[in-house]
Amino acid sequence: MLLDALKDDNNYITGLQGMGGTGKTTLAKEVGKELKQSKQFTQIIDTIVSLFPDIKKIQDDIARALGLELDDCNESDRPKILWSRLTNGEKILLILDDVWGNIDFNEIGIPYSDNHKGCRILITTRSLLVCKKLGCSKTFQLELLSDEEAWTMFQRHVGLTEISTKSLLAKGRKIANECKGLPIAIAVIASSLKGIQHPKEWDVALKSSQKHMSMNDVVDDDLVKIYGCFKFGYDYMKNEKAKKLFLLCSIFREDEEISLERLTRFGIGGGLVGEDYDSYEDARSQVIRSKNKLLDSCLLLETDQCRVKMHDLVRDAAQWIANKEIQTMRLYNKNQKAMVERETNIKYLLCEGKPKDVFSFKLDGSKLEILIVIVHKDGDCQNVKIKVSNSFFENIMDLRVFHLIHHRYSKLDISLPHSIQSLKKIRSLLFTGVNLGEISILGNLQSLETLDLDYCNIDELPHEITKLEKFRLLNLESCRIERKNPFEVIEGCSSLEELYFKRSFNEFCREITFPKLKRFSINANKRPLDESLSKCVSVAYNKDIFLSETTLKYCMQEAEVIRLRRIEGGWRNIIPEMIPLKHGMNDLVELELRSISQLQCLIDTKHVISQVSKVFSKLVVLELEGMDNLEELFNGPLSFDSLNSLEDLSISNCKHLKSLFKCKLNLFNLKSVSLERCPMLIALFQLSTAVSLVLLERLEIYDCEGLENIIIDESRGEIIDDNDSTSHGSMFKKLKVLSIYSCPRIELILPFQSSHDLPALESITIDSCDKLKYIFGKDVKLGSLINMELSGLPKMIDIFPICYGAMTSPIKRSSSISGDTSKPEEQSKPIKCNMFSWTDIYCCGKKYGHNKLKSATNTHDQPQNKLMESKSYPLNIWERVQCLSRQSHILCNIKEITLKNISKMKSVFILSIAPGMLLETLTISKCDELKHIIIDIDDHDNTGGNNLTNVFPNLRNVKVEDCEKLEYIIGHDTDDHQNHIEIHLHLLTLETFVLWNLPSLVGMSPKQYRTSFPHLKDLELLECQHFAIKSIGDFTMHHSATRFVDGPITKVSIHI
Repeated sequence: MLLDALKDDNNYITGLQGMGGTGKTTLAKEVGKELKQSKQFTQIIDTIVSLFPDIKKIQDDIARALGLELDDCNESDRPKILWSRLTNGEKILLILDDVWGNIDFNEIGIPYSDNHKGCRILITTRSLLVCKKLGCSKTFQLELLSDEEAWTMFQRHVGLTEISTKSLLAKGRKIANECKGLPIAIAVIASSLKGIQHPKEWDVALKSSQKHMSMNDVVDDDLVKIYGCFKFGYDYMKNEKAKKLFLLCSIFREDEEISLERLTRFGIGGGLVGEDYDSYEDARSQVIRSKNKLLDSCLLLETDQCRVKMHDLVRDAAQWIANKEIQTMRLYNKNQKAMVERETNIKYLLCEGKPKDVFSFKLDGSKLEILIVIVHKDGDCQNVKIKVSNSFFENIMDLRVFHLIHHRYSKLDISLPHSIQSLKKIRSLLFTGVNLGEISILGNLQSLETLDLDYCNIDELPHEITKLEKFRLLNLESCRIERKNPFEVIEGCSSLEELYFKRSFNEFCREITFPKLKRFSINANKRPLDESLSKCVSVAYNKDIFLSETTLKYCMQEAEVIRLRRIEGGWRNIIPEMIPLKHGMNDLVELELRSISQLQCLIDTKHVISQVSKVFSKLVVLELEGMDNLEELFNGPLSFDSLNSLEDLSISNCKHLKSLFKCKLNLFNLKSVSLERCPMLIALFQLSTAVSLVLLERLEIYDCEGLENIIIDESRGEIIDDNDSTSHGSMFKKLKVLSIYSCPRIELILPFQSSHDLPALESITIDSCDKLKYIFGKDVKLGSLINMELSGLPKMIDIFPICYGAMTSPIKRSSSISGDTSKPEEQSKPIKCNMFSWTDIYCCGKKYGHNKLKSATNTHDQPQNKLMESKSYPLNIWERVQCLSRQSHILCNIKEITLKNISKMKSVFILSIAPGMLLETLTISKCDELKHIIIDIDDHDNTGGNNLTNVFPNLRNVKVEDCEKLEYIIGHDTDDHQNHIEIHLHLLTLETFVLWNLPSLVGMSPKQYRTSFPHLKDLELLECQHFAIKSIGDFTMHHSATRFVDGPITKVSIHI
């Protein structure tokens, strides 16, 4: 039902309503996945709206999914950019999760229903009123689980089976009933009992869920019981760190996705791991272990690899468990403000409001340990420096974590008061979106371990922080530093363990140096680095920025990600001139080098006498661009298992590159190879390496002028032919995409030793390969092929050499002719194609110039069958149509055929194979020699009568235009045909028939053929001058022909 509503073009906004915890978000995401997989939508975008919508975050979520950059846009342009993108006609499903009230689509940039085009919206909400206010076309209510559904879910989460003891089964059913049909409550309490077999412990769970608990602010009895389920899950955790982390997570805003790094910095600062941990990395590991415990208990949800969130019901329960020690408030809510000001035991506090409110409110902060302050936009404070009074910090002396956040486009301009140095216990200090100016006072915070400046402005990184003995982590991300080279200060921080320096370079960062660190991420570019990796560097050398030689070598040896452009120095290789061979760079996961002209190879082992050790053993991504003097990747032998983790290889604009892999390597993890503009590259893989490419999915080659072979025999240095050994078995089992463009010297794309190669190949695109004769060295069974595009191949002979063509006998229709039309006729079964399962075919000739049009696949590659016309070479698969009866296994499963500019084609199909085809859409355009679309060559079996019951049983749409010589849709292959027996042809599923600009069209068919279209709805004739009105009887347009049609035509346009 929900799926159908989202597919319906008449529904713009669809609502999914249900109480908290019923699984609305999960269902919405699963539906989105299914719609994406079924290609109903090209984009599925989900964003959380929440009780208090953060418009900027919602916009950023949508923009990120659409590949848009809004960082540099002003506030008024952001919605315009989104609106323009969402209304360009692309099928986009936007999931707005957790909507509480009426939201302004215009403010975000979401189109309204009168101009949404391909965009659709799915909202999830607890309120039916919200669905009505937003004008949902359809609303679906998600009910609580029935007792049996709840019991089934409970058993799945706890691991009960039918062979479990009767006692546990009985207790489990009672516990499940106490969850009141709420999935999240069932998941939490059942996960807590997983693996526990002792009945007494189940009794504790049952009593806990049945116990009446006092909740001052909760009047709903069912909600009291649900909170009790969460409390049991909390109480039953044996890990105290996980319990503390559970409470800590509830301080963040509702529905907030919490990054693991932020959680780590809060956890360490808040004392989650104690005081005497070995290293920041060790403390992070403890936080992550605690996080995993909460995930296993269903008390936290994982949104992606680096973020978690807490369900709002669980968050409310956590704050209730904390018994008012955790508070979140909005200062413009007078009741909330008054309540917080009365409390004396607050440990964790989140408050938000305008600057004058957040920096002036009074509270008893004697026990406060963690404080998050979120400052909202205030027009009165625009371009005004806010002075924080000394009293703000004087009453919170035991504070351990402080985070000040300003979520707006402009930065909040404040000056820190002297009282901040009274925070003797502060361990984590974080600022976001703030202009701090002078911050040298922070050098007096002797307990400070973490300083996080995200999207801030500071005058300079103060030298005073070098004196902080406990200082372990510094984060400067998109931080504008007005004066001096910050690395001069960083180099002096002897206790520093982790440095995150991202897009914070200034004109003084001429030389980058820093001490040895356990984690670092240095990024001068907008492109993000993988947060899960511990040592990353991405620097583009210019006149202002360069790594010192010592730091460069240190990074090259230690880093997991290296992205460098234009490095200085005279090194001809990385190993051994920069890094000794014995180190091997075996921690490296990603290597990207651009415009480094001095490098001739990456690794040179030519003069190494002893056995070469393993190198690049963890390397997953290798990208090289603009390496002007690079001749080869590796000069000399390598260990067989070097590069055995490599998945993506991309090389472009390397004008002297001659070879990739000369030595034998095991590249069994390689998934994608992309080569572009490497004019001296002659071959890619040696046979011994090629057979290891068992996971290769994409092979794309562009503008490689000298390329002659994809695979060569290392023993003879030549292309593999069929006489070579077949012991290597099937190759390229996972290859899905093969694209070759502008490789004028290549004659054969892929030689093979087995007809079972390429079982997963879905797309072949070959363009502008002047010498290409064959694609494959022999016939292969391409059972997964969906798309083929061939163009600019003047010397192409065929898909594979003629001696390997598959020989098939003519296909006979079974039980497809019947003499009695009043009886239901047995339909001819689709012929099962054991060679191809293509769903589309696209052939484009060169008459009107080369255009890359919609891809579609062609029919099979038999010896006499070429797929595309290129220049003056005809497509004889279409020109020699009398052979199609032998090729019917090729055409049988094709659903869509588009033919354009095929100048030599005279007819397309043989009548005898039509009943066995699954064709749904046929489009023909600008085929100058075409005389008939379907021809009858008298090869069908007439023993059953003259009624061809169902021609093209699935055909729904036909469009034919601009074919000068087309005379009949259905005709005979010879002009002297003397058979005057009337033959009835039924196109039972045809709905749309469009004929445009066909000056020679005489009629549907010669007199002996009679056609019927019982479901035809739309008939269009335009500029068909010789099409006599009399002959339209076959189309049921004339009153005398109505006997051939069983249903009404709803749209008719005739222009002659």
